Amino acid sequence: MSVRPFVSFDADAPAARVQEGRAARLRTDAYLAFQALAPAFAFIRQRSNFILGWEAAAAAGGPLASGASAGAVGEAGAPALGSWMMLPDLTSPATQTVLPMNDSLYGAAHVELDRQGPVVLHVPADADGRYFSVTLLDGHFGNIAHLGPKWTGRGEVEVVLAPPGWSGDTGGRRVVESPTASVCLLNRALVRYHDSDLDRVRAWRHGFSIRPLAGPLVDVPHDDLVHPGIAVLDDPWEYLSICLKHVRRNPWPPEVRWVPEAVDLAALVDAADEPWSRAAVVHGFADAQAAIDATLTEWPTANGWRLPYRWIGHPTSHLAENSALQLFQVGSNDSGEAVYYIGGADGEGRALDGSDGAVYELGFEADALPPVDPDGFWSLTMYGPDNLLVANDLQRYSTRPTRPGFQLGTGGDVVITLSHALPAGVPEANWLPAPDGPFRLGLRLYYPQQPVVDGTWRPPAPRRAR
Repeated sequence: MSVRPFVSFDADAPAARVQEGRAARLRTDAYLAFQALAPAFAFIRQRSNFILGWEAAAAAGGPLASGASAGAVGEAGAPALGSWMMLPDLTSPATQTVLPMNDSLYGAAHVELDRQGPVVLHVPADADGRYFSVTLLDGHFGNIAHLGPKWTGRGEVEVVLAPPGWSGDTGGRRVVESPTASVCLLNRALVRYHDSDLDRVRAWRHGFSIRPLAGPLVDVPHDDLVHPGIAVLDDPWEYLSICLKHVRRNPWPPEVRWVPEAVDLAALVDAADEPWSRAAVVHGFADAQAAIDATLTEWPTANGWRLPYRWIGHPTSHLAENSALQLFQVGSNDSGEAVYYIGGADGEGRALDGSDGAVYELGFEADALPPVDPDGFWSLTMYGPDNLLVANDLQRYSTRPTRPGFQLGTGGDVVITLSHALPAGVPEANWLPAPDGPFRLGLRLYYPQQPVVDGTWRPPAPRRAR
């Protein structure tokens, strides 16, 4: 195929050329629309699974043991929207959420502010000096605000979460205005390495609450928010229908508002009517998925680790990168709260693999430990190639140097050994069990310091020791 001189044009193109141009336009518009809507789709999927998990667990009378919503809890008689789902246990290999953390108890909630009105978020005082957070995410998974020691202190906190443009009497409480009606809240509370702390965190979290600013919490209509088959959805027009309904209630972020101005969304919807136009949209969606795959595969790396972009957690015009991120790592914190590194290779670019007795070491010099604030922490998590936690006899899925028995080097350096079996001479507390095959690592830094945020600090490469 040849390209004409770029100054040329044809205002009397034959019908076949016009049809070719119309198909090209649809294909391009479909490519842009798929990626621009991907964060909204990720939010919709997460909310649907949350509601279904809540209701199934409430009907079962206890946490779900298996399935896509394994671990979900729900309270009979309490509405899913506006209620905290506090998971009672740390994540495990049964957890189906990809790349879960294993150091904190998770909690989650969803509110629909246009249906429920402003809500009061209550966080109890923390007497234990632990890391905890409540992250507020808008309907496109952009970070709105954080509640936690770094941001709101350790005393009792109440804030009003309000819909866009709301004004009213808050009783003197701080107002957090959401840019969207739909909001997801994620709670994390660090569990320390002693037997009684898990129960202590469970009990403390009973003090977290969400209540309407006016009136009692009631069950609002939400059937339109539930999509049981969304995990296997592959119909472009259902994708468009679900997502466009969502953005009518939850406006596009300013950084991507050029998309509905530039893209003829109505033409994409109408394209289902003709074979040629259907094919153009399907090809455009496939192009977008290919771009996402390429973006994830070629994500910037250093020392075997995927590097975080500074805009992660915020609205962005980087369509391919943000859509890839929301598929790979849903609902990320911004860098003020946490930074994540996902690693899958050693310093020579070879894939990490625990078969044939391979032993790796991840070592940090004493003056180059992951830099986090005193109220934060860092940890290392082991994943299989499916991005889920790896089963092992110790039921150890993550670790950090505060583990009892963990031995530091004579100069204060830290070495974590990664292997399928415990190597001779390695302190058991310094060992993170790996599968007998390929694996990935997740290095999480909560309350990272400026060298992490600006990218001047990077994790060292895992080293194959034997």
